Amino acid sequence: MPPLSGRARILTVAVIAAFFIVAFLGLVLGNGLHRNPHPPEQREDQCEPLTTDKDPNAVVLEPQNTWSNWAYLLVGVVILYRSRNLLGAFVGLNLAFEFLFSALYHGKLTDSTQFMDVAWIYVLLLSLIVWASQSVFVWVYDAPRAGSSEPLARDWVSATGHPYLDYKVLVTLGAALSTVGLGIAIRCIHPDSTRATLGLAFILAIVMFLVYLWKLISLLLRFVWPPELPPWHWDHWLEFGLMVVVGITALVVRLSDGISDGQDKWLCSRHEGTLQAHAVWHVLSALLVLVVYDFFCRLYFPEQGRVFTNWLADA
Repeated sequence: MPPLSGRARILTVAVIAAFFIVAFLGLVLGNGLHRNPHPPEQREDQCEPLTTDKDPNAVVLEPQNTWSNWAYLLVGVVILYRSRNLLGAFVGLNLAFEFLFSALYHGKLTDSTQFMDVAWIYVLLLSLIVWASQSVFVWVYDAPRAGSSEPLARDWVSATGHPYLDYKVLVTLGAALSTVGLGIAIRCIHPDSTRATLGLAFILAIVMFLVYLWKLISLLLRFVWPPELPPWHWDHWLEFGLMVVVGITALVVRLSDGISDGQDKWLCSRHEGTLQAHAVWHVLSALLVLVVYDFFCRLYFPEQGRVFTNWLADA
């Protein structure tokens, strides 16, 4: 059975997107969930003034920090549409969940919504690490070498894009769902969201550093020790540069907003109408996930859902 394509794929992704949009409209913009108009110290990571300062009945407490989460949904839908294997699609799905949970937190500012928001940041980073590891594994395992005839790893990953269950899909699904359990466990064990988030991001950065280290080694030894990476064109470096710029900018914005030792950080703005750094962080981090996803797909497994090349066409 071939992977979903054409109208069936568009319809499937549209239904998933509609589910999250309806959930946002009902939960974030509705009055059904408890809101906390007087949050305590948990708002130390952002500075947006509360709408309840002027309107005690306001439903959304932090408008900019809430609506900026639509960047996660947009990127998630793009990845869901383009990905042709389960772990890639899981990255897109986790972006959609982060859209909902982060919007719920910034809209309501309760402890439970904050818990889910932070936990799903971990889940998203873990799923991205697993996706990157899968991409590298496919390249290493299926690279031309003596005694290797069948691309078993590539065939395995491609099989997880089919709309039916078999043992390959179930094993991969188990790996995907394990990131959910691990992410929630990290949130329970490690309530310091900044350190844990930076720790997972550091792990992903180490993976990428090793990729580039191996690229350098393969270039130096390409006449002695195959396999080699695919040809390294100028647009690879352009995409890598984009990752570095967006990543550093997002990190600076994230660490420069909020309160530290009772003092406002330099991007902290408590003036109504001023662009909020935390909202900018939402957009930049969504873009960063998209670029990282596409980088590994492009370098190791382009037929499994590249975004920036022919992304409107079905593979």
